[in-house]
Amino acid sequence: MVYFFDFNQEIKANNMMDYYTFDIDNTVTFMVGGVFAAQKGWKHSPRYHHGDYELIICTQGPLYIKLVDTEYTLNTNDMLFVPPYKLMTGTRLAPGNVEFYWLHFILPKNIKVFKNTNLESLAIDRQNPKSFVTPRQFRFTNLDHLIVLIHQLLNNNVQNVYDRKIANHFSTMILLEISKSTLNQLAYKTSDIERIDRLKEWIRANLYKSPSVAYMAEEIQLNPQYLSRLFKKVTGIPPKKYLLQLKIQTAQALLVRTNLSIKEVSAGSYFENEKLFMRQFKQFCGMTPSEYRTQFDEIYHNNQITSPVLPIPEEITKHLNDVPDFGRIPKNK
Repeated sequence: MVYFFDFNQEIKANNMMDYYTFDIDNTVTFMVGGVFAAQKGWKHSPRYHHGDYELIICTQGPLYIKLVDTEYTLNTNDMLFVPPYKLMTGTRLAPGNVEFYWLHFILPKNIKVFKNTNLESLAIDRQNPKSFVTPRQFRFTNLDHLIVLIHQLLNNNVQNVYDRKIANHFSTMILLEISKSTLNQLAYKTSDIERIDRLKEWIRANLYKSPSVAYMAEEIQLNPQYLSRLFKKVTGIPPKKYLLQLKIQTAQALLVRTNLSIKEVSAGSYFENEKLFMRQFKQFCGMTPSEYRTQFDEIYHNNQITSPVLPIPEEITKHLNDVPDFGRIPKNK
């Protein structure tokens, strides 16, 4: 019998699922990883895990995977943690473009597995945790910080023992970030999370307006100061920083998925001017837009097609087509 897993139902209820924990002082050993992109009609091939754990983070879905006798549907922002000695295979053809990060780790032998339990029953001190906590599946409200860590991991060209330790360090940070996001569920009301999720979608849809915090607060009928506190509580960052991250992500996508000039990328990612774009991009990414475009090629990609051309995300193409005066940034309300 095959069981079907509904991410929305399970994560909102925060009820029974598998959790993996190990001592927080341990280091994760990174094996290999990359980002995978495929077009409509792709299906994951069968794969058996020999002693290693795999982390799959979906950035564009849906993606259909069966693990033993349970089928998982991964949508954007969904994570699946695959334990060793399990057969994983695709079950259905992707109805659209698919993109996900895949990372393989070796974890400590003293890892504990809590099957079919709930997070509260683990009795972990959220303020002073002593263990990594990784759920079998998870839906992130904010992938931004995690993706930055993954890019730093994949950009690390392992050539000696120092590089290996750096890779293990970033791998450990990634699982720490997942543990933090998991435990943060205990602190938030579902209504708060859903309200901020709706606001984040609204910000994405109105990115070209560069909305102010006051404009955001008016949209969801909250006091601006309270909105700022609530947004940071749920996502870990203020709304203005989230807005900037979206612009930077848009710029990153345009840099690696198009041949637009830097000036055109600046306009297409809704910065007020090229000078501001250059400064904020370097502050955020640690390199210039041109350097980022060049360095992205070093990230390991794999696909059923050699050197795949990654599609421009629909939300970006939609904005580029819908904004009548391309490059002109409306003033904040």
